[in-house]
Amino acid sequence: MGPVVITGGFGRVGRLVRPALREAYPLRVVDRAAGEPLPGEEVLIADLAAPGVAEEALAGAAGLVHLAADPRTAATWEQVYRANVALTRRVLDAAAAREVPHVVLASTVHVMGEYNRPEHRPVDPAWEPRPCCAYGLSKTIVEALGRLHAELTGASVVCLRLGATGYPLDEARYLGMWLSDRDVGALMLAALGAGPGWSVHFGMSANTRRHWDLTSARKLGYEPRDDSEAYAATAGPPTVPVCRMFVGPDTP
Repeated sequence: MGPVVITGGFGRVGRLVRPALREAYPLRVVDRAAGEPLPGEEVLIADLAAPGVAEEALAGAAGLVHLAADPRTAATWEQVYRANVALTRRVLDAAAAREVPHVVLASTVHVMGEYNRPEHRPVDPAWEPRPCCAYGLSKTIVEALGRLHAELTGASVVCLRLGATGYPLDEARYLGMWLSDRDVGALMLAALGAGPGWSVHFGMSANTRRHWDLTSARKLGYEPRDDSEAYAATAGPPTVPVCRMFVGPDTP
């Protein structure tokens, strides 16, 4: 079996999912910056936007987990277009050329950020996207690119709208969208096992504050085990300016 390629694998989410994926697949970690590999991992330190790098990274791959991105909600459209839209198109073109059968694209809950209001919860992932910022808009396009890729190639493409992943749960605004370190690995494993075609799912833990519907993610075989409510008593107000998705009557 060829490796699963993880782009941005030394980043915040990549560091969390690699131990779980390593139990099931050989891994090839691709990143612009060097990090600490796990035993047995292949490593490629390179810029995926450079000519030929994506094709090299995906040679012989059995799967792709595309995490490389600019996740800043305050980033400009030019910044997120280059890092998220253009790079994803580049990587998907290489995946098509290499006939990679399984693709997982990291999306974000910000694609549906304008639904993060009490009257809409729990939000259904099948609803029309309503991004709340340039970052969310860029990932809306990433999801559309993934759908086109699945239709053109017949590959399995799963888009995961990840919640708050890899951050300390010290702000109340994250309680309804938290995804634990343990659960994110289980979610990625479930997504890599999906059959052909395109699908999109929310990625959160089994939080008591059900802001986002996990029904479709559970159908992938994802069974979240953690709940943000254990941190509710110590979670306080925002410490940095908030994105529009957090602006509302129940914003802490």
